[in-house]
Amino acid sequence: MATKPEPPGCRSAAIATALLVGSALVFMTIGLALVNDTGCVAACETLGITMLYAGLPISAVFGVLFGDLVLAWPLDITFWVVVAFLLARLSDNRRRSVLGVTLLTVVAALAYGLVLSRFVEIAI
Repeated sequence: MATKPEPPGCRSAAIATALLVGSALVFMTIGLALVNDTGCVAACETLGITMLYAGLPISAVFGVLFGDLVLAWPLDITFWVVVAFLLARLSDNRRRSVLGVTLLTVVAALAYGLVLSRFVEIAI
């Protein structure tokens, strides 16, 4: 007896959205805590800015361009939701695990945050 393929639904999008938005909130919280700590210097500061920029990618671009800590969190949340829906669709179309694709995106966000944090540290 052949099994029917699972019809497209919201499960993949919900998993990707929960993971991406949850990771962004954790990164933002850790990043803000480290950046606002007066005793945080050198590697600690790099880690803080990396985490902050990984969680808030749109705010990161504004921060690098304008040279200040900008929190455009509505744009950042919208960004992560749109990315999550695109990842869900991509993983469903290519028959890949939505969890794996989403975790790769989280790792890419950390790399993005590290690169932008280096730009900020070079400018300072």
